[in-house]
Amino acid sequence: MESRKDVKILIMGGTKDGIEISKRLKKMGFFTITTTKTDYGSKLVEKYSDVAISRESTDKTLKDIIKEYNISVLIDATHPFAVNASKRAIDVSKECNIPYIRYERPHRRYNDAIYTKDFEEASKVALNISKKNILYVGGIKNLETVVKVIGKERLITRVLPTSVPIALKLLPSKNVIGMEGIFSKELNKYILLDYNCDVLITKDSGDSGGLNEKVLGAKEANAKVIIVERPKLDYPLFFYSIEDLLGYVETLFSEAKQKPIVE
Repeated sequence: MESRKDVKILIMGGTKDGIEISKRLKKMGFFTITTTKTDYGSKLVEKYSDVAISRESTDKTLKDIIKEYNISVLIDATHPFAVNASKRAIDVSKECNIPYIRYERPHRRYNDAIYTKDFEEASKVALNISKKNILYVGGIKNLETVVKVIGKERLITRVLPTSVPIALKLLPSKNVIGMEGIFSKELNKYILLDYNCDVLITKDSGDSGGLNEKVLGAKEANAKVIIVERPKLDYPLFFYSIEDLLGYVETLFSEAKQKPIVE
């Protein structure tokens, strides 16, 4: 019988959830390899994983990594909006004949929020209901789409400090806030008030993405919240609870027998 350290588990995602899953699995005795989208994400996770791989700094494909480390199971803990990464993970896990497990952040519906299918629709709705400025906190990837609809003058954005140079190509510096973290209800409230915003555009990133604090902060600032809904994807196996996911892995490898990859 092989030890748990011989069981190699690949975790996709440098998210807060991915870091917690890797940390817990490592504590349980498994060997963890975590992939992240950026070098910055890799730096955050390397303390909690046996191996941290930044996709920004490697030409290796997901399949290459699975074969190199003889991965026994793939856990997809990428962001809820990283649909292409999840689709690729599902396909590759089937091809390599290893279990695929999705960790999906729990999400809730807010009665006072407006839900839209994408950021273009969210921007159009915001323009229709806003009489002041509009705060966008949905990530750098979709900022250009939002700017094209709303324009530069009334749009305020909060992005990661590493994304500020990109944001400055789209908006004047007075409209760009560079901050990192999950922010409190109070901070979200005062940013909305200080920048004279009556609408907040965000996405359904769940509690671990700070959505609840954004919604509560907006409510206290008397600002309307527009939330872009998560893309729909048919995951073969998923858990909303990290505890349940870990329990499943525990059962899957209760005898710590490593499953070989089918070439």
